[in-house]
Amino acid sequence: MTMKLKRIVLLIAVCLQALSLAAAPRIVRPGVKSPTTFAIFIDSRSYEAAAAEVDAYRAAVERDGLGTYLLIDEWQNPESVRSEIIRMTEAQPPLEGVVFVGDIPIAMIRDGQHLTSAFKSSQDRDWKDSSVPSDRYYDDPELQFEFLRRDADEPLYFYYSLSPESRQHIASPIYSARIKPPKREGADSDELLRAYLRKVVKAHAEQNELDNLFVFRGHGYNSEAPEAWAGEQIALREQLPALFRTGSTVRFYDFESRWPMKPYLLEKMARKGVDVALCHHHGAPDTQYLNGYRNGSGMNVSIENIKRFLRSKIDGHKDPEKRKAELIAYYGVPEAWCQLSDSLHTADSLLDQAMDVHIEDLYNRPMNPRMVMFDACYNGSFHLDECIAASYIFGPGDCIVTQGNSVNALQDKWPDRYIGLLDCGVRIGQWGRHVHYLETHLIGDPTYRFINRALPGTDLNTALTAKASDNKYWLRMAAETMPADVQAIALRKLADNGYDKTADLCEKRVAESPYGLVRLEALRLMSTSRSPRFNAMLVQAAGDSYELVRRLVSQWIGDCGDDELVPAAVEMLLDDELSLRVAYHADENMMFMNPDAVSAELRRQSAAKHELYQNEESLQKRLKRIADKQAEQTETFKFIRDPQNKMKRRLSEITYFRLYRHHYCVPELIALAEDAALEEPLRVAAVEALGWFGRSYQRPIISAMCERLLQSEQPRTIFEQTQRTSKRLEAY
Repeated sequence: MTMKLKRIVLLIAVCLQALSLAAAPRIVRPGVKSPTTFAIFIDSRSYEAAAAEVDAYRAAVERDGLGTYLLIDEWQNPESVRSEIIRMTEAQPPLEGVVFVGDIPIAMIRDGQHLTSAFKSSQDRDWKDSSVPSDRYYDDPELQFEFLRRDADEPLYFYYSLSPESRQHIASPIYSARIKPPKREGADSDELLRAYLRKVVKAHAEQNELDNLFVFRGHGYNSEAPEAWAGEQIALREQLPALFRTGSTVRFYDFESRWPMKPYLLEKMARKGVDVALCHHHGAPDTQYLNGYRNGSGMNVSIENIKRFLRSKIDGHKDPEKRKAELIAYYGVPEAWCQLSDSLHTADSLLDQAMDVHIEDLYNRPMNPRMVMFDACYNGSFHLDECIAASYIFGPGDCIVTQGNSVNALQDKWPDRYIGLLDCGVRIGQWGRHVHYLETHLIGDPTYRFINRALPGTDLNTALTAKASDNKYWLRMAAETMPADVQAIALRKLADNGYDKTADLCEKRVAESPYGLVRLEALRLMSTSRSPRFNAMLVQAAGDSYELVRRLVSQWIGDCGDDELVPAAVEMLLDDELSLRVAYHADENMMFMNPDAVSAELRRQSAAKHELYQNEESLQKRLKRIADKQAEQTETFKFIRDPQNKMKRRLSEITYFRLYRHHYCVPELIALAEDAALEEPLRVAAVEALGWFGRSYQRPIISAMCERLLQSEQPRTIFEQTQRTSKRLEAY
């Protein structure tokens, strides 16, 4: 090589190295030694705007004994962030969690709806609406994704498909949160960020007990079931017993306490000293839905509600007169009740505004609970310019962190799971990572924690990361003398670690624990264990005193579908009909399980019950509904196979089984999946639908189908979907 050529090569190497260095993030390493670490990721522009406040926040976290990295960069794509997280999780001491400050790229996840609690959407819709904004891309590095594209309109949106080769369940080893200031007209996002971080630093300097909590229940939540509402109150006493002693405050507010409830809820949120608010209601990115129409048995109240309902169906309709005539004919109401006017339109609009919390209500209003949980759809849509969950923390109040959902969320889940750990000094991030779905996110500082009152002298917070795989430690924590939620998380850790006596422990706790939430945790863990003991445990727990245990047991009985569970399913239907959510699932189970076995058991148990249940007419209605549903499914499969029908409708009939899992239809779905003569999209849909039968007694024949398809020559789409379904079944 000539000298000139060597110089050129050397120059190129130097330039490449310079480019590499320019592309690398600026990293400030932890300033204190600690058993676990934390990382702040921030974009360069946001750091430039709030450097002093970010540095003060980092120092406050380190004063709490958590060594903290600071990573500053332009962050061109999610991969650049994820690679740094993976590097830190592989280092020592282990990474505990991360927070994303400012404009950090957002992963929009596709082909992963089974990781959400409720989101079911056709992926043919606009990708912005049919993808799930999720930081599981970052905090669960073992999930594998395939990059699809960057959004043309929203530069922070990057679309990924959950790889068919990936693990198909969430098991985040670290927590994550977003501190992303709202972007709206008239507001300085940089100043909002600076003010928020100053508030966090001040909060970290306090020694704050969790001694003031309230729970709010909105209109339509959990069918407004009184037993569900009462059960949560009993469970919270098990989880946070100190709250129910002299010197502490706990309150339970219902949407029916006042009408409209909005001013009262906002006043409770504005009170100083509130530590935690748990909010159960419906939601949108910019709205907390609190009330429906006024409840009342008076004639005038009822008439006014009907009039408002009719006006809502006519006002804004493309043909108001035609719509009015339809409503009059259908409901048999006077025409005068359907009249519109400008004054009525204004009054209705003002009433709508008065019934719910809208995002503009929060701009200059203090929201003071340190932590707020939004058990609602879309309140945590952090990918948008603003959302309810972010507006709470960036307002003038003391709110530090919220939990919300980026898409819609299931009502029949366990929203308060492990909430008692907050009284053990556990950081809110550590709590959050153990309860999240694909859509669940923390907004704000995840390192915030209350002082440890429930388990003084025990650093459970560090143990959740540094001793995660230490079974000896978790066996000690699982002792029946421990606080209820400590027992629950210990059982969870033992199950996660594959401890060989987990089933024995869970069986004992279901039979003997005085705590409903410990019994529920044991059942929850067994529901994914494939243990032959699970069915017997379901039968035992079908009459549990804790409503949420019975509700989820009813769901799991329907998910399993075994004939041996039919007697328990029917007994729950007949004996628990006043627990509205339990009864709902019990009634659904009659459609999902073996129709012949269910019909025979209904006849047997109805005859042996109190005369109230010996109503022949009611029994025959139930039996007819079961028979009609069975006949309907026969016609469904004929419809699917008929090429004369529209493809969209045929696909819709298959995707129906994702939510309504009729176990006796599994052989027909398998036949669709393996029919080489059937159109490919239908076969793919059938394979995907079978992935939702993870707890089904039919799982072995679904697994066998997957094995056959994976070992034979198949189109790529079918092969990849079969991989996903097979791995999903492994999670149960």
